[in-house]
Order: sequence, then C-alpha cells, then structure tokens
Amino acid sequence: MSHPINSRLPHKEPIVFIGELIKLDEIRCRFWTQFPSVPTLSMFCEAAAQGSSFFPLSPECTIGVVSSFRNVKKLDAIDATRYSLSIQIKHTFNNSYLFNFEALDPNTELVVATGEIAIFYLAP
Repeated sequence: MSHPINSRLPHKEPIVFIGELIKLDEIRCRFWTQFPSVPTLSMFCEAAAQGSSFFPLSPECTIGVVSSFRNVKKLDAIDATRYSLSIQIKHTFNNSYLFNFEALDPNTELVVATGEIAIFYLAP
C-alpha cells in the first residue's frame, strides 16, 4: 500500500488512507485508498488531503496545512472500504493550492463523493 511519496506524510496506521498511485501528471493524480471501515465524508476529505502528497509541488513545499474544505458532497451510496480518488489542482497562489477531489466506486466508476480542499504549504 505504500509509495515512496507517502513517506512525506507524518501519519501512521490506521490513519494513512492513501495507497498505490494510479496516474500522475502536472495537475491531476489518481490513487487507491483503503479505509479501515466504510468511510465518512470526513475520511474522504482526509484521504484527498493525504493524496496531495503525490504532487511534486516544489522542493520548498514540504509540509502542508489544510486551511479549509468546501462543497463536500455525498453523491451515491458509500458502502465499500476501497475507492479510487482523483485530485486536481484547481488554483494556485504562491504556496496555496485549491484542489478538487472525486471519490470513485472501483466497480462502477461512479463518483460517490466530491469536494474541494485548500492547502497551504510551508516553506522551510
């Protein structure tokens, strides 16, 4: 379940929700996530925030602090413990990033939850 980029996270099991990276480009990534139980919307938000660690934003940006979540919505039944998450960079300003995320059911590819996360990255 681990990926070298995940080593940037300070989290320990069972709070590490991100798993194998599926796809990564400059503005979007998709990865597997595994939850210890059927996830809540808050758990999807945490997984998306952790997934931002897959982006090689810059050498100066090493620690991220979530400043807000917005428009988080449940769109379909959430009844499994494994999903794929897609995160896209929507806006940037200096070391601040706004990400969109979607949680997809791995069997149907239906989007079950969406939201936005604002993260500020601290430079050393």
